[in-house]
Amino acid sequence: MPIRGGLPPRNPRFVGREELLAHMRGLLGNGPVVLLPSADHQLGGTGRTQLAVEYAYRYADTYDLVWWIPAEQTAGMRAALVGLAQELKLPEARDINRTLGAVRDALSRGEPFRNWLVVFENANRPEDIKPYLPSGAGHVLVTSRNPRWTSEVAQAMPVPVFDRTDSVDFLRRRAPELVATDAERLAVHLDDVPMALDQAAAVRAAAGWSIDEYLRRYDERAAELAFPTPIRVAWGLAADALAEASPAAFELLQLSAFLASAPVSWELLWAARGLASPELARTLRIERRLKAAIRLIGRYGLADLDPPGAGLIVHPLVRGMLGQQLTSERHAAMLRTVRAMLAAADPGDPDNPAHWPRYAAIVPHLVHSDALGGDSEEIRQLVINCVRFLYARGDYDSSRDLAAQAAARWTDSLGETDEQTMLVSFHLANALRAVGRTADARALNAQTLRSQRDVLGGDDETTLATANSVGADLRMQGHFNQARQLDADNLVRYRRLFGESFPTALRCANNLAADLRLLGDFRGARALDEQVLRQRQMIFVEGHPETLSSRAGLAFDLFGLGDYAGASALLAGSGHFDALGADHPMALWAGRFAAMAARRAGKADARERAAVNVELYRQKFGDLSVDTLAAVVSLANCARDAGDYDEAHRLLERAVARYHAVLGDEHPFTLAAACDLAGVVRATGRFVEARTIDDEALRGLRRSVGRDHPFTLSCANGFAADLIAVGEAQPAREIALDTLNRSRSLRGADHPDTLACAFNVALDDGDESSMRAAIEELAKVYGDGHPVPERALAGRRLETEIELPPL
Repeated sequence: MPIRGGLPPRNPRFVGREELLAHMRGLLGNGPVVLLPSADHQLGGTGRTQLAVEYAYRYADTYDLVWWIPAEQTAGMRAALVGLAQELKLPEARDINRTLGAVRDALSRGEPFRNWLVVFENANRPEDIKPYLPSGAGHVLVTSRNPRWTSEVAQAMPVPVFDRTDSVDFLRRRAPELVATDAERLAVHLDDVPMALDQAAAVRAAAGWSIDEYLRRYDERAAELAFPTPIRVAWGLAADALAEASPAAFELLQLSAFLASAPVSWELLWAARGLASPELARTLRIERRLKAAIRLIGRYGLADLDPPGAGLIVHPLVRGMLGQQLTSERHAAMLRTVRAMLAAADPGDPDNPAHWPRYAAIVPHLVHSDALGGDSEEIRQLVINCVRFLYARGDYDSSRDLAAQAAARWTDSLGETDEQTMLVSFHLANALRAVGRTADARALNAQTLRSQRDVLGGDDETTLATANSVGADLRMQGHFNQARQLDADNLVRYRRLFGESFPTALRCANNLAADLRLLGDFRGARALDEQVLRQRQMIFVEGHPETLSSRAGLAFDLFGLGDYAGASALLAGSGHFDALGADHPMALWAGRFAAMAARRAGKADARERAAVNVELYRQKFGDLSVDTLAAVVSLANCARDAGDYDEAHRLLERAVARYHAVLGDEHPFTLAAACDLAGVVRATGRFVEARTIDDEALRGLRRSVGRDHPFTLSCANGFAADLIAVGEAQPAREIALDTLNRSRSLRGADHPDTLACAFNVALDDGDESSMRAAIEELAKVYGDGHPVPERALAGRRLETEIELPPL
């Protein structure tokens, strides 16, 4: 049996279509096929979806995998593809686009399944699904109402109405007592249109009408319409019959005019129980009444039911006809009800994964209900929460698109200084940063923060949230001291307003610790991280991501202070990161920091651990992520320590080029990576080239982070080695001595890098006594047999390579 996902139930009353199914089978061997309405029924109703479902079941045994993807809206399509990624055992990237690309590539390669069928249902915008269409030996089937499909994307296959024999068979399968002549009379009236035939059969069975009664009503209804069509007339009869049988059920159906074709669960409809008319409210109040009304709508052929019968799927044509039937007043009233219903279904806390299924059920209906045009704060807050949900789930593009639409609409209707306009702008900036548009995010955040401070004041919670985001922008720009000043001010405000143990206050303290770490103040960062970790352990369950964030940050602090054993022990304790999964951001941080500590401790497996970490980062974030690049730098340092200078040079050269592209030429991380590159170049004997790289990097670091920053001191130590190698002994001695003094002041006399600088000064001076003293201290720090004191014993100059903290 093939693996199946999302496939609708098979229609037990499917008839005919044998030639179409055979033709479709043949076309799929040549590439993707798109099923379209026939030219004389452009609005649909000819049975495209049912044909696709039947094909999937009929030929299922020829496939290893059959996956059904609702594609009417991008967010729903992406969610279904993420489900397919899980089935394919693909790692889920934080950016959902990387996951979707991995799905496409795995299917195209035929790994792990060579024969597969993927069906995109209601894909009405070819440009939306084109990036996700796989190639290879599998088959892609699309259903669509849009005729703008080119042969380059998919082969068009129009789906006509039934032939007369199939119409008769279809009607008699629905009603076995129906004689062939009566079935043919009905088929003639309905022009063999499958959707009209289905509605006629359903309403006859539900209402108990004879053929003559139905045809009489049909002719009367057709005479009332200016442009009667089989679907419009048949639908009208079914709608009238349902309204007569159950006004509440019909009103429930009318609500669907403002919802999408995605399944509408009874839980979502239940949220309207305090908002609807008295007649409908009585039905909605009790679950069994609501489910009975849903089943009644299905009996009259006006909606498909989820397999359990607990939700509605309303055809786009039915939705359209329902909307056209409403008066302007009724339309406005029902639209208000639907919007209020969606707002009432909002579970809140969109960062909580337990709430994501509810948000996934709500998001498809935002467009059709025009929730962005809602006139209440609750509805606008729902939109904001959906923006955040999409971001938290990793669908940054959908989050950005929804936030951008909301920001534009609300700026026009409410003004750019409205509280919710500013809040959705904050979320838009987050999404922009996540998709790589850092300059746009920075500009929007700065503008939003100015407006919030003017309108809401500096102590408003949303103002503080935006200020935190601006701090992230400053860190990304390399303005570490400005970020520290802003985050320190934010922390004072948070603690005054909420107390120091409030979760958002702890996040702000965590950000301030990150600033201090980036500034090289590892003592200050350690004190703050220890405090935040204790408080998070008291308020969060063991294994909470924020607790593990503090643990990882503290580990880097210890590494920066030269306590490599302490960093390793903190990261290895009790498997704290295991529950998150190997590719969770906190687990990735822990993996890199552990590899760094293992390298400094001289462990043989450091390089292997760093290589695994880099691959996980690439899968999760891509090659241009600053986190991936930092992991590459750590791997390069491992390769250099192992004497593999060619690999270290390759890794660092690429990392430096990408840092230039992502962060800019003057960013401290770009310059720091260049210093590490110079160290590899120096190790291969290209001293003039290394001197040029170090000279430029050192000047840049002195400008950006100052002379006393660890990055600058490490670069200066390398530059002194360059100068010695090219015969500039006097300036080399001056720089080396200045670096040693600054390192003692900043890091302490017993820090491993200070001891390395002390040895280098003694080596340059030929001071045997000072060299022996430095070697003894290095042996105490690293232990006997460690490569660093061994190199010193061999009379080789010591490097102080740079490891990059998280931004």
